[in-house]
Amino acid sequence: MLKNYIKIAWRNLVKYKAFSLINIFGLAVAMSVSMLMILMYSDQLSYDQFHVNKDRIYRLVSTPLNRTNLRATIPFPVANKLKTDYPTIEETVLLRKGINGDAVHNLHYSALKGYFSTPSFFKVFSYPLASGDANTALEKPNSLVISHQKAIELFGHENPLGKTIRYSDRSDESKSPVDWGIYTITGVFAETDFKSHLEFDAIVSASSLDILYKESKTPSDSTIASKIENLSNNWSTDHLAFVYALLSKNATEKDLSLALDQISQQKFKESTNPQVKESRLYFQRLTEINPGPVVNNSDVETLPMFVYYILGGLVLVILLASCLNYMSLSIARSFTRSGEIGLRKVIGANRKDLIVQFLSETFLTVLLALIVANFFLFFLKNAFLSLWINQYLKFDLKFNVYVYLAFFIFSLIICFISGIYPAMKLSKSSPIEMIKKVSNTRLGKWGFRRVLTVSQFAISLIFIVTSIVIYDQFKHYMQFDYGFNPKNVVNISLQSNDYQLVKNTLRNVKGVKDIAACAYLPSTGRNDGLELKVPGKETAYNAINLAIDQDFTKVMEIPMLYGKNIETNNEGKSNTILVNEEATRKFGFKHPSEMIGQSYLLDGKNVQVAGVFKDFTFFLLFSARETGPIVLHANPTALKYVSVKIASNDVKSVMADITNSWKVIDPIHPIKYEYYEETLANTNQGIFDLVSVIGLLAFLAITIACLGLLGMAIYTTERRTKEIGIRKVLGASELSLNFMLSKEFLKMLALAILIAAPLSFFLNNMWLNFMVVKENITIGTVLFGSIILLILGLLTIIPQTFRIARHNPVESLKTE
Repeated sequence: MLKNYIKIAWRNLVKYKAFSLINIFGLAVAMSVSMLMILMYSDQLSYDQFHVNKDRIYRLVSTPLNRTNLRATIPFPVANKLKTDYPTIEETVLLRKGINGDAVHNLHYSALKGYFSTPSFFKVFSYPLASGDANTALEKPNSLVISHQKAIELFGHENPLGKTIRYSDRSDESKSPVDWGIYTITGVFAETDFKSHLEFDAIVSASSLDILYKESKTPSDSTIASKIENLSNNWSTDHLAFVYALLSKNATEKDLSLALDQISQQKFKESTNPQVKESRLYFQRLTEINPGPVVNNSDVETLPMFVYYILGGLVLVILLASCLNYMSLSIARSFTRSGEIGLRKVIGANRKDLIVQFLSETFLTVLLALIVANFFLFFLKNAFLSLWINQYLKFDLKFNVYVYLAFFIFSLIICFISGIYPAMKLSKSSPIEMIKKVSNTRLGKWGFRRVLTVSQFAISLIFIVTSIVIYDQFKHYMQFDYGFNPKNVVNISLQSNDYQLVKNTLRNVKGVKDIAACAYLPSTGRNDGLELKVPGKETAYNAINLAIDQDFTKVMEIPMLYGKNIETNNEGKSNTILVNEEATRKFGFKHPSEMIGQSYLLDGKNVQVAGVFKDFTFFLLFSARETGPIVLHANPTALKYVSVKIASNDVKSVMADITNSWKVIDPIHPIKYEYYEETLANTNQGIFDLVSVIGLLAFLAITIACLGLLGMAIYTTERRTKEIGIRKVLGASELSLNFMLSKEFLKMLALAILIAAPLSFFLNNMWLNFMVVKENITIGTVLFGSIILLILGLLTIIPQTFRIARHNPVESLKTE
């Protein structure tokens, strides 16, 4: 029987080609984007699956008492406290930030990034070693385990075990490198393709810290980046350590939770850090870090779980629309198959047999749609991987057995959702009703199909308007005037080189107009803070803190409104500061000029306001923050970038000369630079990615809606062939026949626009209200979207109505 059902299903697909193509194409479009979501989610689930004890490993995090957010780093002593005081914890491992510098071996250099860790690292985690003993690799001081790639860079194809490197710390790029001494290679990580939420090039034995504590110079020495502080018993510093716990085999998460609660109550309450004092310890399963909730202070960029919920919801809308299209067209087509269904019932077919037959037809349709969907998926996958944001999220979207199994199960679900309603609906009618072609498929005057069509086009209009609004917002950002001039400005990372040396050297390059320096780049996401105190009073003001040199405002072309620029001494220091207009308002001055000469305490030192500059946008454009008070001050120890203003139009030629000059300054590290205009544009590339995603969803929504409308138009015109022939014989014009056939569909389009136009305006205006820098939505935007929808709808309907209206009435009357 099953073979017979498949044979009949294939014959019906071939017989009703138009309906079959519409159903297959519509389902394939929706399934392809759904399969992309499955690939994305599968990619994220693949993280940290290689660890043998992954089900017992937990990352410890801190969270405020109200659990509004999570922090990935916690105080250092937590790891030792858990291990020694709680038997339910089999092992803990601590990863201390701080490895960010250069390794040198026989004039071979390689930049290393990683962590200090205890020998328990290899007891908790299952990172495989290509060489070395995991049990002893991190026991001795100055032991180093490096990645396979770094071993090649430093030692070529020699065996690195037992060899030594000299390591220089470059954690603070505004300071000179710090020589940390000689380290011995005790292990090399195997080259594998597994995914881990931890990214590192090297793991250094935690016992090495004891030597660094003893040898560390005082912070007053300008040659040292920072003092390596012993934080083993420090319950207040919570931004430098990641801690993981391995539960005993018989322990439960409840045991871990109780232990963390006790530590929080006993130790956090005594902390001098308000952030630690007002928080508690919590945990995350290792396998739930990716994908997972948003976690602050994490070293790796991930896509938060709520984004999957949003994308999943949008994709579900598209998928359901496609399934409902199939239901609608299947029920509509039942008119042409009513005789067949009735005859089957008369000769003995029961309802169960008919349901299986209809589901078999649906399965064949979905199977063909799955094949077409895989073809679409190839292009969708490549388009997704090319998105700008993927350089941070690092999706690779690899196929595996589980993905294919998920695709198959997904197809079965789609088959059931799409086919069960038509199967139940068509199989329950009596033989007499089916033979007489009596239908009860209408739901009121408009019926199920009309409600579906209106809903689909309403959703499509919302997607279209949203795409237009986001694109307008993106264009507004790309043309935005920040209040300073980034044109022909190249920002070069100092990489721990002396900024005066870099500045003096690059100043001699032909084509360089001016050079300035700063701690970080405005409008790119970072914003440090400071506190200005009024001498002799308790009054204090908070402001944005940016360390600069005296040429910064000149290079950036920031207009000075009152006063003068800061002037620095030979050491690059100054006792004057610059403030923006907003600072004068927030500090209580009626006119900006009144703040000139005012004295304040900055880090305990007395400074005077030398000038007031014009406000400029400091935060990212898509942030919901308005720029507040800004303080520019000279601090040569904090400078990390030089900003080069290029006068020549031949920027590439000048950059080639700058690159050659850099090799003289620093022959080891390649120059790192970015054009400021490109940097600012890149901060908005995420908006363009959003435009791409929403635009794709809008395209899919409108495609599926038009396919449904096309199917209904074909069905309606075919059902009224004889009526059209009679009307033409009686003298009806083609124009009047076109209008008669189209008016019902035009009513549905008009109703969809009437519902969705105000809704799309309201929804888009709602999220735009959260933006500080924005391009407001207008009635014209909604009108433009409505016109697009109307045109697409008409292009779908008119060809069908014209085809039937121009048909020879003699042939039309013969059809029945």
